Amino acid sequence: MIRCGKRKCNDFYLYLFEDQDLRLEEQKTLYRKLDEHEIEKEKFNIGMKKAGKILIVSDMDVEKLEIYLLYKKREVIEKMFDTYKTVLNADKLYLQDDESVFGHVFIAFISLYIHCKLEQLLKKAEFNHKFTPIDLLFKYSKVYHLEMRGRGMITEVPKKVRDLDEALGLYMFPKMIRS
Repeated sequence: MIRCGKRKCNDFYLYLFEDQDLRLEEQKTLYRKLDEHEIEKEKFNIGMKKAGKILIVSDMDVEKLEIYLLYKKREVIEKMFDTYKTVLNADKLYLQDDESVFGHVFIAFISLYIHCKLEQLLKKAEFNHKFTPIDLLFKYSKVYHLEMRGRGMITEVPKKVRDLDEALGLYMFPKMIRS
C-alpha cells in the first residue's frame, strides 16, 4: 500500500510517496543500528520520521502513478548493476590490455542479459519467489548432452527438472527418446 501526494513549488513539482513495507524495513534497520550503537539517538529519531517516505522533485507535471513507475524503473536498473557487480563479479578487472577489458565486459554483458531473461521467465511463471536464475541453472545442470559416435544424446532428465521445464513452458527435452 502506497500513499501519494503532489504539490507545485515554484517551477517544480513535489511528489511524496509513503510505502508501508519500505517503512517497516527501514524502521527495523534503524532499531538494529541503534541497538548495535552504530547511530546516535538523534539520528535514529530523524530516520524514524523519514522512514518509508520517498520524495521526488521534478519539472514534469504528470500523474503520480507515472512518476512512481519511472522511479521503479530506476530501481530495476540499479538492481541490474548490482547483479552485474555481485553475482557476475564483473567489477573485478585485473586485465592489462584494451582487448582483454572489452572481452571481459562483453562476456559480462551477455551473462547479465541471460540472467535478466531467466529472471523474466521465472517471474512470468510466478516462480521468482522460489528460484533465482542461479538456482534454475543449477537445476538444469543435472542434465547432460553427450556426443557418442557422431550422435547426440541427452542423459536421463530428473522428474523435478522435467516438471520445472514444463511449468516454465520451455519444453526443452523430448518426451520420447529414440533408440
